[in-house]
Amino acid sequence: MGKQVIAVIFGGRSVEHDVSVLSGLQFLEALDPGRYEGLPVYVDALGQWWTGAALLKRSRYPLTEKAPKDLTPVQLDLATPANGRPQLVGTQKGLLGEKRINLPFDLMVPAIHGSNGEDGTLSGLLDFAGVPYAGCRTLGAAATMDKAFAKRTARAAGLKVLPELVVKRPKAGTFLDADQLMKDLEAATGPVTFPYIVKPNNLGSSVGVSKAKDADGLVAALMSAFRLDSEVIVEPFVANLTEYNVAVRRDADGTILTSAIEEPMRDADLLDFKNKYLAGGTPGGAKLDTGPSEGMASLNRTLNPPSLSAAEDAFIRETASAIFDALSLAGSVRIDFLCNRESGDIWLNEVNTIPGSFGYFLWEAAAKPISFLALTAAMIEEGFRLSAARLGSTDGAAVGAGIFARG
Repeated sequence: MGKQVIAVIFGGRSVEHDVSVLSGLQFLEALDPGRYEGLPVYVDALGQWWTGAALLKRSRYPLTEKAPKDLTPVQLDLATPANGRPQLVGTQKGLLGEKRINLPFDLMVPAIHGSNGEDGTLSGLLDFAGVPYAGCRTLGAAATMDKAFAKRTARAAGLKVLPELVVKRPKAGTFLDADQLMKDLEAATGPVTFPYIVKPNNLGSSVGVSKAKDADGLVAALMSAFRLDSEVIVEPFVANLTEYNVAVRRDADGTILTSAIEEPMRDADLLDFKNKYLAGGTPGGAKLDTGPSEGMASLNRTLNPPSLSAAEDAFIRETASAIFDALSLAGSVRIDFLCNRESGDIWLNEVNTIPGSFGYFLWEAAAKPISFLALTAAMIEEGFRLSAARLGSTDGAAVGAGIFARG
């Protein structure tokens, strides 16, 4: 049996485009060469899909040419070919003009962070086309991208989350009513006590997150976040803040597993996009053509921090496993927590279904460590299982749902 072709799709029409490129390339670099052949699929800022060996170089990004000669524009064939394998289709120029090319593959790995990818739109497309894929299914992806919905789900499951106010973008030609905003904030979160954290409801990678120190700052932060999303969340700022993250996945036998817990280090009171990805001067703090071992090297972290008590460690793992199960998640998911280190209170913060680097460094430091190579294989095999389990008969006549005569 030959190698399975694994298409990894990354980039995308999202403000998290650059982070997605890093994650996609790292996944490709970590594929077991004895079992898999990687097929890079890059989605540019306009939504065009490209493939080609040149995409494996980080220095190739972002694309600056309208039609790069070393890349091939492709699209997903929505009709399943006779051989049953999904495929990308495109055209290439030859001596006799353009010719159609077919690029069959076996499974797709979504590595597109944020909107138009991680939010369930891409997995929905793959479900529609009958393409096997790794990671969360459509429902879980959509539910977790909507932070307010995910928090309501967690709250209904008895999990501890901060109170929040969801503010909708004002209609064109209108403005925020500051007085009503304060009343709504008090009703949602209790007595108004600044500062507050403001963040887009449907984005990740800490893009657009800011801290409002007073009422004027809150309005300004909201207006800035409205450039990125039509809904914005306002939450109380956690004093004496320490953040903890843990990755979660499901083993082949159905057991939910948790990784090492990390405590991200930061030089400010807010872990924003700059602190996460640009501390080293380049995206990820990494050289542009290095292997996956460098990862998100710019983010200093403590793994399995000694500051966590056994009870706190257990609380984080149990809560992360509970929300993973409640939302029927899959793949390698990173779940983030906020902690008031002085009081010891810990709250579930966010669920990231496609975390940067797929959280591989957390699994390498787990109680039962697995390598990035093993992680990619586990995600691929899980993707095949989940995709196969979804398939059912589409023959309406066979189940008594036919209306029109068949020949």
